Amino acid sequence: MPEVAKNTEAGSAEKVSLLYIFWVFLKLGATAFGGYMSLVAIVQKQLVDIDKKLKEEDLLDGISLTSVLPGPVAVNVIAYVGYKLRGYSGALMAFLGIIIPSFILVIILSWFYVTYGSVPAVKNFFLGITPAVTALILTVAIGMARKNMKSKIHWAINILSMILLIWIGGIQITIAVMIGGGIIGYLCFYRKDQTAGEEKADAVSPPVSGKQWGMYGLVALLLLSLLLFGGQQMDSSVLLQLASTFSGISLTLFGGGYVVIPALHELFVDNLGWLTSPEFADGIAIGQVTPGPIFITATFIGYLVAGFWGATVATVAMFTPPAVLTVLLSRFVDMIRDSQVVKAVLQGVRSAVIGMIFSSAVTIGQTMALDIRTILLFIVVFFISYKYNLSPIFLILGSGLVGLILFML
Repeated sequence: MPEVAKNTEAGSAEKVSLLYIFWVFLKLGATAFGGYMSLVAIVQKQLVDIDKKLKEEDLLDGISLTSVLPGPVAVNVIAYVGYKLRGYSGALMAFLGIIIPSFILVIILSWFYVTYGSVPAVKNFFLGITPAVTALILTVAIGMARKNMKSKIHWAINILSMILLIWIGGIQITIAVMIGGGIIGYLCFYRKDQTAGEEKADAVSPPVSGKQWGMYGLVALLLLSLLLFGGQQMDSSVLLQLASTFSGISLTLFGGGYVVIPALHELFVDNLGWLTSPEFADGIAIGQVTPGPIFITATFIGYLVAGFWGATVATVAMFTPPAVLTVLLSRFVDMIRDSQVVKAVLQGVRSAVIGMIFSSAVTIGQTMALDIRTILLFIVVFFISYKYNLSPIFLILGSGLVGLILFML
């Protein structure tokens, strides 16, 4: 039984090496411009379509789980994917791979900012990247819809989710459409008379051992202490204060990305006084012009407060607690997902998630420059991405270089 549990926990440990996980996410982390859904799109394209190392339903389940958890959604999804590929070790390798590129870039830009007082101009490069990211997200959404939208009910959930997120948006609507999708999925797709015998025949996940429960308890206690005491003013060293502040807010901020910017401004500018408003705005800009999550602004703030080690502490404290929480909860998702009730609920939730991806394509697409060059670039990237399994890394970097050339003319 212990060996069975080990294999179950690790997922496809025999098929996916830790080196592969680290290397692939290191590459993706260096090209994941455009935010959370851009990262999801390139993960789906690379790991599901091209490398075939991950099941699409696992990615959708990861999005569903992390969308209602605190902290940076993008990194939490990556931790979940790493866990599905190779258990706890895979989660760690994926976490490190996705964080390191953006961390290094922000350190360099922060040094440049402190030394010279400005952020490098990269406007033309991103004029090319935005249509490419929009095309990739739309391609992924269409592909997922073709595989998962099997009835009018699925499409109804999908379209309603998309409309609400585009017109209203915000974390409250995100949680509402997920819960609503799950409720509709249960009401429409669960049939007791058909599943009574199936549930008995379903494979049951191995029980959690006493040691595992003890580990979960200790980690939960640590996360709770960070939630209760993180962010409070401390008389200790600056590094310790950075650690407590960022770990505390990482477990209390829901929604990710632009949703949390006002809360971060109030904390770091108005309450703590670590940055001025112009410095905070420049930090957000640096988070936008580098790959990875917008929460990487934590690295910039840490650097301004306490140099390199401040940046390191702030980054670790910002991303680690919610990633650990995600991995712990992933174990329990695995334990209950064979339930026919859960399967019915997930049908509705996945439909809502795909609607969320469609809405992200629309939202990011609205930021494209209204120019014939960006429109043509969008069409070309969409066609290539839809027809061929070309790595999104090449599409994104290639589009950025094309944009750099086109908009210099």
